[in-house]
Amino acid sequence: MILHTPVPSPYLVWSLLVYAWVANYMIRMALSSLLHPIMAEFGLSYARAGFLATAFFYAYMAMQLPAGFLGDRLGHKRVLLGGILLGVVASLLTGVAGSFAALFLARLLTGLSQGCLFSNDRVIIAAYTPREKMALGQGVSFSGPGLGTTLGLLLAGILGEVMAWRGVFIAFAFPPLLAAFLLWRFVPEPEHAHMTAGGGWTLRRVAATPELWVLGLAGLTPVYLQFVLATWGPLMFSEVGVTDIGRSSLYASFQGVAAPFGLLAMGWLADRAHERRIARKVVIALTILLAGASIGGMGAVLARGGSPGLVAFFMLATSFFLWGTWGPSYALLAERFPPGILGTAFGLMNTVCFVGAVVGPFSTGWLKDLTGSFAGGCYGAAVVAGLGALLAMAYPPAWRLRLGAALAAREGRRV
Repeated sequence: MILHTPVPSPYLVWSLLVYAWVANYMIRMALSSLLHPIMAEFGLSYARAGFLATAFFYAYMAMQLPAGFLGDRLGHKRVLLGGILLGVVASLLTGVAGSFAALFLARLLTGLSQGCLFSNDRVIIAAYTPREKMALGQGVSFSGPGLGTTLGLLLAGILGEVMAWRGVFIAFAFPPLLAAFLLWRFVPEPEHAHMTAGGGWTLRRVAATPELWVLGLAGLTPVYLQFVLATWGPLMFSEVGVTDIGRSSLYASFQGVAAPFGLLAMGWLADRAHERRIARKVVIALTILLAGASIGGMGAVLARGGSPGLVAFFMLATSFFLWGTWGPSYALLAERFPPGILGTAFGLMNTVCFVGAVVGPFSTGWLKDLTGSFAGGCYGAAVVAGLGALLAMAYPPAWRLRLGAALAAREGRRV
């Protein structure tokens, strides 16, 4: 007698992975709200603080491909749970770090642990989401980072007013424990036979696929924008007169509120456009372009010493559009590769994307030290976004807005 594991509802899977991302993003984003007391304790310049902020991303980026590769072979759920539990340890170590070097190493470990999530949870989403809802499912399930950005910035700022910054990281170590338990209990590993049906695909073949590199390089630009805002958002508000940690963190946290709406709206739009043979890359290029225009507008407000309300408006708009790129991007990748190699493909793509997270915070901090304002960093991010929109339109067949008959006939099928 063969027992089959019940297939979970896609909505349950989406919801639990949203919570897992929220719990992990709280740890990731807490550093931004607490940079001021950390800079004071360790005597850091803005450039050195930006370097500390990128420690997470060096490790996170380096872990993307190995995590996906291991997930394809050992099980995506297993690697995902291991990463979440390692993140709990990393958050505790951050809270007890006694030197800049120890703090940097703890953030590296945080990046390694959270690097196990993306390339494995995206495959689980692809396995349990109906094809006709793929962009929507990939988008909605990825709203956890946006919500976690809001909660991480907001709660870390509030708690930072009443306790030492170290205590915040210790407190934030507990929500991921619940996430690990819920995923272990309610989300089964996708069927092994299904996940290993690689159809002759190898890592070399994945790396030689032009579509992956186009999506990765285009995706680098919204990641660049995202972590310029996520790292420096609270201090951008201090530049326009919001000087206390709690208020500046509260205002900066609004950027995460826009993320679920952008993911939902653009994921839905990309699916509807695809039904009408309009390429998903058109939605990707449009959202990147609008995100660039929004952050450029924020730079103009900062340059003129404008109001916190205007800074918040442009920050919300930037966040809405940059998050909107991910649903159609992940849907394109899920359709391009078979399940047995999909974790590797997602890992390699995200490795390329997160170069933006390493470059963005550091270059923006350097420009702040050089010019005395974050306006220059915003203008630079707008230029980066313009290049990203052009790259998105180069997705094969390059520059074409509509799908041809052959591509339309293959809709929803994986190569």
